[in-house]
Amino acid sequence: MNRILLVLALLLCGGAQAAPPDVARPEAFAFGSPVAEIQARLAPLCASLRLRVVLPMTAPLARESQHQIDCEGFVYAGQPRKVELVFQDDRLDLVWILIPEAERASIVEAFAARYGAPSFEIPFGTVYLQLGAAVRRQPSEVMFASSRQARAMLAQLQAATPATDP
Repeated sequence: MNRILLVLALLLCGGAQAAPPDVARPEAFAFGSPVAEIQARLAPLCASLRLRVVLPMTAPLARESQHQIDCEGFVYAGQPRKVELVFQDDRLDLVWILIPEAERASIVEAFAARYGAPSFEIPFGTVYLQLGAAVRRQPSEVMFASSRQARAMLAQLQAATPATDP
């Protein structure tokens, strides 16, 4: 009897559309948190975890230190991924989640389904200012930024964009 119910349930669900992948920023990525705290949060969520000191510092807000955690096997949008977490002066500011180029369009569609239209599209990728997020083209990845990092990136983008007369 249980097998019959299971088969019926599978048949009924077979015609249903699959839900878009969950593209929300994972709770484990608490911006502003120190390296040690994020490392402890990620330990059970990553197949492997590696902490690196980045020298010379390249992150725009880093004044004293820059660290990066590389996490392999973190599940995002339904699949295990490589994630790179960037810390500037012991504060999490950037998260890069690598995605195969073939998945980029479906990830952008999932962002649109969840959050609506992007703020803008630029050669870099599809940008959601209200989320501090983007889906980058090359390399293909999802980026989440802290509010302070997003402000710095927006200022840099505005400085690089020529002003137009009204």
